Amino acid sequence: MIVRWTAKRVTALFVLAVSGAISLCAGSALAQDPEVEEKTEAGFPDEFTIEFDESHDWIRLTSGEWLRGDLNWMRDKDFEFDSDKLDIITKAWSKVDQFHSRQVNTYVFKGKADATGKAMVTKDEVIVETGEGVKTFPRSELIAIVEGGVRERDWWSMRLAAGFSGSAGNTNQGSLNTDFGLARADQFTIAAVDYRGTFGYANREETVNRHLGRAAVILFIWERFYLVPAYAEFFNDRFANIRFRATPASLGGIHIFDTKNADWDFESGLGYQFTRYLSTEISEENPENDGFVTVHSYWDFDITGDVELELDWSSNIVFTTIGNTNHRGTAVFSIEISDLFDFETQFVFFRTEDPPAREDGTAPKKNDYQFIVSIALTLGSLARVP
Repeated sequence: MIVRWTAKRVTALFVLAVSGAISLCAGSALAQDPEVEEKTEAGFPDEFTIEFDESHDWIRLTSGEWLRGDLNWMRDKDFEFDSDKLDIITKAWSKVDQFHSRQVNTYVFKGKADATGKAMVTKDEVIVETGEGVKTFPRSELIAIVEGGVRERDWWSMRLAAGFSGSAGNTNQGSLNTDFGLARADQFTIAAVDYRGTFGYANREETVNRHLGRAAVILFIWERFYLVPAYAEFFNDRFANIRFRATPASLGGIHIFDTKNADWDFESGLGYQFTRYLSTEISEENPENDGFVTVHSYWDFDITGDVELELDWSSNIVFTTIGNTNHRGTAVFSIEISDLFDFETQFVFFRTEDPPAREDGTAPKKNDYQFIVSIALTLGSLARVP
């Protein structure tokens, strides 16, 4: 299928000549033709028609280079592009001079406006071919591009990671770590759940049994601000004496900065904490009901195109029983193996300020540390849970 736009509408043009006047270099990148550049600057007559090849998505960078492949997403001023020759590319959206998409995407704009269809992005405009006709928006109003928009399955993504370590002989020990995430991201909302489980043994005796589940709904209200009206965390750790801890909360968040190689998000809110212990001394209340203020910070560093570092810290400051204040931190270093698989190393930290003693008078340690090595499978662009 060929889409035609007249030069009167298109102010900055993708010149992908079907006749072959412009040749591709290795099928992935193309330098701007001097003659085309000259004609583009001089302008075309109103009756001139340019044809766009729809076999791929095309991006023209501000350097003048062309990329051919598929745009996976654009959000928070970054985009991810899948090139057959260059693999996954993640860059700042400001590096894109022009963009032409063969596939149906949903384009989200400020003021809760959106349009679904095939589109072209110029220096100043976003031109979308919708079912109701061609719609034009200012490029400065564009805040996200979500893959798909017609089929419900286009909104979904999934992640699964697993790691195992063990030894046998003089010491028999091992541990299994699982990590699962599922998310649905549309124009203005993200709904996501994830689960992390750890099981360990030494000399046939269980030494680790920990489960952490989280769920959240995120609303993108403004360009840099967002709301998390529903967030919940569910925690079980046999060796920390926690049978069940639930922490539902509501938060507000802000993108402090989004740069080419680093992002920083900060969130805070109020919540309720329910904790039931496996055993406590007679004088201790079990279960406990508390209120808390939550503080959460997230950093994402793109070290190279294939190497990423994520830092995540969360503190629930329990103002009704300060000793029940708890913290959780993670550091994830990942290396991309292929489009689907990543090699990950994680460091996880858990802390409770003043854990109550068990029935026998012993008290769990305040800190727990965990180091995990795993292989992760990701389908789609998985949204994180705050």
